[in-house]
Amino acid sequence: MATRRVAVVTDSTADFAGVTPADLQITVVPLTVNWGSDVLRDRIDVTTPEFYVRLRVDHDMPKTSAPPIGIFEELYANLLTVHEAVVSVHLSAKFSGTYGVACAAANAVNGARVHVIDSGFTSVALGWMAQRAAELADRGERCEAVAAELEQMAPRLRIFLTLETMEYLQRGGRIGRAQAFLGNVLNVKPVLEIRSGEIFPLERVRTRAGAVRRLVELALSAGPSEALAVVHGDCDGEAISLRQDLALRGRVDQIPVAELGAVVAAYTGPGVLGVGCLLAAS
Repeated sequence: MATRRVAVVTDSTADFAGVTPADLQITVVPLTVNWGSDVLRDRIDVTTPEFYVRLRVDHDMPKTSAPPIGIFEELYANLLTVHEAVVSVHLSAKFSGTYGVACAAANAVNGARVHVIDSGFTSVALGWMAQRAAELADRGERCEAVAAELEQMAPRLRIFLTLETMEYLQRGGRIGRAQAFLGNVLNVKPVLEIRSGEIFPLERVRTRAGAVRRLVELALSAGPSEALAVVHGDCDGEAISLRQDLALRGRVDQIPVAELGAVVAAYTGPGVLGVGCLLAAS
């Protein structure tokens, strides 16, 4: 296999629906979960099932941190010995300091050859961007073309979600504009949207079932989709039911299901359920 001109890097908050980053030749840099005295690399030192088991019983709240700058510097330097350039796409800078750390590392190594992109998202939306970068790299595209394609792709991404509780978002400091839903959340289930790097409140729904139905309606009403995916946190049965409903009503055959990793789950808690949409290009 010929060496790509461009190497692709992302972080461990990316979810790859129906494919693995190894298959795509994407390097994944793990964020860190700090839990009591434990320092755990996301998806390496703690698996997703292990994380959710502990989350339900441990009274301490996990905290997360960006990868150390040295990890990015070493990775970029090594990749540039084999590739002409690196495209490094990461979760929203409003969610994490990872993008800033990656930018600092890129400038320290070779700012002209390492292009760092703030996806404005996480989970499957970030995964889709990294996957698209890998596909373009396979075609022999140069760094500038890959980066430009990802910037055009970002406005076509949507994530709609509902939570079992907003406690984790609030305590983790990631609640953003969804703060407006606090105060009456015991009696309703929130329906939220991730866009422009933030979490926006959409609706309050009385029941969990009603909130899940709204996810389907919102995803299908957003417009024709190039891809759809279901994401969840420790609620596999509900995720499968949601996929079936989405496939039936949207007349879509392939809708993969992805479970959120530990870093994202630290802020959403168990019971998060969502739909990612990659809208068709107009």
